[in-house]
Amino acid sequence: MSPLGETSARTLETTQRASRKALIVLTVSLVVSVALNVLLARRVRSLIHFESARISDRLLKVGIAVPPIAAKRLGGQEEVISYQGTNRPTVLYIFTPPCAWCARNTDNLKALVNQRGTEYRFIGLSLSSEGLREYAATHGLEIPIYTAPSPDTRKAYQLGGTPQTIVVSPEGRVLQDWMGAYVGDQKSQVEAFFHVSLPGLRDLAKAEAAKN
Repeated sequence: MSPLGETSARTLETTQRASRKALIVLTVSLVVSVALNVLLARRVRSLIHFESARISDRLLKVGIAVPPIAAKRLGGQEEVISYQGTNRPTVLYIFTPPCAWCARNTDNLKALVNQRGTEYRFIGLSLSSEGLREYAATHGLEIPIYTAPSPDTRKAYQLGGTPQTIVVSPEGRVLQDWMGAYVGDQKSQVEAFFHVSLPGLRDLAKAEAAKN
């Protein structure tokens, strides 16, 4: 073979070896990428399952009896919210002024009150009294608002996360309990339960821009 032919052969062999190495590297990279995606997907599913189970554990079971609520009215007077003496189910809306999801869910709450305010008794229960009066005025909450629930009330109702919506029968038994803002499947569940149509979550940035 001529020197030129030998050079061409060596060049071809080198090129083929480089191509095989590149193919191997690419294959290994794809395998590693697929494996990482599978592990990540499993991790995400595990976290979702864990979070769902954690939230479910904090929800009141449908049918369970709950006691009257000891809390303070917005004006400061201590009162007891009883379910006796009314033939309407009570909707307890648990929130806090600093809660962004509570603020975003305000339009849904107000629509619910407007559409079902005659069939249900709506009561707001804030877990924090700081800035509560201003918050109620700013968001136009035209429902009775209470705050500072007693330790016994917090324990009995497993209060902590916000927003939370608890529906209680006139007999004092839980009809439904939702944790979180009305979005996705939960929005559909709330709409189906109350037979209403809700506007969805408020865009806080747009709402603030509209004020200015």
